[in-house]
Amino acid sequence: MLLAKHSNSLKQLSRNRDQVSVFLEDSLKLRTASSAILANKTVRNKIYWQSPKEYNKRWQFKWRHAYYTYPREGHEATRIKRPEELKDAVPIFGAWIHDAIYRGWPTLKCWWFRRHRMFDPFSVYLLPGTSLFFYQFTDLTFGFTVLSALPWFVLYTRIRDKTLDPDFKETFLRDMLYKNEKITKYFKEETIHVLDYEFEYDKGYPDAEKFPEYNNKVWRFMNTDTGMCSGHMKFGDVESGATMTLWIKTMPVPGRFRYQVGEPFFFYSLRAEIQHDGVLEEVVLVDENEVLKRTRPFLFLI
Repeated sequence: MLLAKHSNSLKQLSRNRDQVSVFLEDSLKLRTASSAILANKTVRNKIYWQSPKEYNKRWQFKWRHAYYTYPREGHEATRIKRPEELKDAVPIFGAWIHDAIYRGWPTLKCWWFRRHRMFDPFSVYLLPGTSLFFYQFTDLTFGFTVLSALPWFVLYTRIRDKTLDPDFKETFLRDMLYKNEKITKYFKEETIHVLDYEFEYDKGYPDAEKFPEYNNKVWRFMNTDTGMCSGHMKFGDVESGATMTLWIKTMPVPGRFRYQVGEPFFFYSLRAEIQHDGVLEEVVLVDENEVLKRTRPFLFLI
């Protein structure tokens, strides 16, 4: 009798051990699968552009949060928070809300603040009129529906490209500064800081005698300004105590071929005003009169 009870106890222990082994094995598989899924999701949080063209990568490195999942807080941390202040989870539709705040809303503000660039006859009259004309025949075939929608895609592309922030090559600009002996006398690469910045598109048309290229009726039908920009950057050096105001003028210039833009923000005038110990010194990095003799602006159409 005792042997029978002992045998039954051994069988029960063996059965329990097998169940525990199966449970541990299933848990290990589930944990491994969850880790693999998590790693897979982490890798795919970033959007990778497959096209080698730079046009498709124009946004990729302009903002820190671009093309990444948004942080939980959604803003820059200015202090160390206590544990009870941290959120346990992001709010519902949090990624959509952050996307609207950090990408959608700034885009709409650019459209509004630079709306004067879109009031040309081509955008205001021709594109909507063309869409309305083809819309009358949409009942005949689907092709007219496509033709009625195409002008609105063109209009969106023009609004998107004309309202972007003007973005010149700051690395090229700083390279010119650090190669000038008068500037490097007061400003070092390790101690220079940007104090102020302003750079915007010039409104209206320039002097007709200075820029006769813009007396073009076809071009004026499609543009309200030239694409030229002007502004300034103010620098300061923490060691020398000197300040410098850099006055900048840019214009689009043609490229290697006739209908190709070479550089949309070409420096045709660059002057530096340096103040140190009450003395004002002016340095001309790019002479406007000399540049305009050999380089002429490029006229954007569409």
